[in-house]
Amino acid sequence: MISARFLVLRRTFPLLLSALALGLVAGCDDDNGSSSTNGSSSSSSGSGGAGGQEASFRLSGSLSYEYVPFDVDVEKLDYAKIEKRPIRGASVRLIDADTDAEIAKTTSDDEGAYSFDYTGAAKVKLWVYAQTEAPSLIVEDNTSGDEVYVMESKTADSAEDAKLDVLAATGWDGTAYTLTRAAAPFAVLDTAYTAARRFLDEVSPPPELPPLKFNWSIDNRPEEGDKALGQVGTSHFDGEELYILGKEDVDTDEFDSHIIVHEWGHWFDQTLGRADTIGGTHANGDIEDPRLAWSEGFCTALSAIILDPDTTYTDSSGPGQASGFANDVEVNDNSAESSPGWFSETTVQGVVYDLYDGSNEPFDQVGVGIKGIYEAHQTQKNKAAFTTLFSFVASLKENDPQAAPGIDAVTSFYNASADFGIDPIEDEWGTNETHSGGFPGSLPVYKQGVVGNGYTVDLTGDGESNRLSQNVYYQIEGDGMPITVTSTSSSNVDLAVYNAGVLVTSDENPSGEESLTFNSEAGTIYVLSVRGYNTMPVSYSADITISH
Repeated sequence: MISARFLVLRRTFPLLLSALALGLVAGCDDDNGSSSTNGSSSSSSGSGGAGGQEASFRLSGSLSYEYVPFDVDVEKLDYAKIEKRPIRGASVRLIDADTDAEIAKTTSDDEGAYSFDYTGAAKVKLWVYAQTEAPSLIVEDNTSGDEVYVMESKTADSAEDAKLDVLAATGWDGTAYTLTRAAAPFAVLDTAYTAARRFLDEVSPPPELPPLKFNWSIDNRPEEGDKALGQVGTSHFDGEELYILGKEDVDTDEFDSHIIVHEWGHWFDQTLGRADTIGGTHANGDIEDPRLAWSEGFCTALSAIILDPDTTYTDSSGPGQASGFANDVEVNDNSAESSPGWFSETTVQGVVYDLYDGSNEPFDQVGVGIKGIYEAHQTQKNKAAFTTLFSFVASLKENDPQAAPGIDAVTSFYNASADFGIDPIEDEWGTNETHSGGFPGSLPVYKQGVVGNGYTVDLTGDGESNRLSQNVYYQIEGDGMPITVTSTSSSNVDLAVYNAGVLVTSDENPSGEESLTFNSEAGTIYVLSVRGYNTMPVSYSADITISH
């Protein structure tokens, strides 16, 4: 059997060999593998057969990568239990070993198998791209001009039917990464492929997933700066592409599948749904703006849904990737210490996962599956209210009214006290919600804003402006006339008006004196967001006027 020879970088189209060859790929595949029946072929000039006819050849084999699992008991990557997994759906090119000319191309099947029946050169090799075509996923190196990772095999002599199995190894020697980390880009690719396939295979009609690029590099580290140098901050979706950490002994995420799916979820949420999150620093137990709590909780729940039955969210880091954390999404935390509620990402992730899975707990007798989650996700994006737990659950009930009692039982499980919990969700606006998260100014969730009236907004300062205590919403019904909103406060506040999640206008100057005007449509419900920035843990207010 023949192992991979190089992990190289190439432009996607046209193919240009980079000057950077990343070195030897450790590991041979000792299994026989199986042949694929999905190979395509094309002819090219090469060794001629008798009588001037080109000889016919067959090359087949399997493609695989090494995956390092996370040990949840000691919370670190477990290199002693490396698994071999198939490289699925990847673009495979059959290459003339002497000229680097492409002879044929195919994609690997779900077992990682491929095959070529072709005429032409007898000596060939494979280029295996960290790229799939359906769906379109690419893993590239943001520190090397966005070139695509390609695994190159050794040369095979196809004078007779040949088998060529290729393995992308971790590069781990027992104590450190001393050889090429060939498995890493294929691990990222395979996790993304798993996420996409769950929706493509289980939703009818399947969603149309646009192309997506992942940026991974051994230099990607938790440092803000130039992404071309690997200073990516953290694994994240930047609104267009995903960046994945890869710095050895600092923070690597290529084998942290839940992290990858979580970030893929942000792309999925924005691309196929609607993401109103205001972003910023967040953690389990925080009392957050409900847009942020929804976005982060939904994406964490999505990681458990996609990787089900592996519901434990894990992240490795530190020297030797021997540190990290593990949180089981299926373990429902409704303790007062977790600050449960519609403003908690921990609560959101528990609710969404329990709505997805089957009837496996006394309070959880509903299971809508991934199809139900997706359909509610699609209904939610057309709501006038922000994307929060309220708009999602309201969408789920709208799509399946008979499931409403079971849904209410799931959300009611998180009632911990008068301040922390969720009342039965009546609509997208959180009408009649009584849990304030300890901040009376947060209720009602959406206040009524009437043209010609003035209001006082009660806020509480925090080190972060994305907390529940610093964000207040108003509903304003358009009347076909321009509407002006102003604020007066001793602290910095921002105003923004949205129509179904789309920003209409805003005033974000660094003071408490804000003013904006927008042309309203009669009967359209707009949402006014008032966001405060006082960093001191004190109560403060803003006077709001709505007028023509």
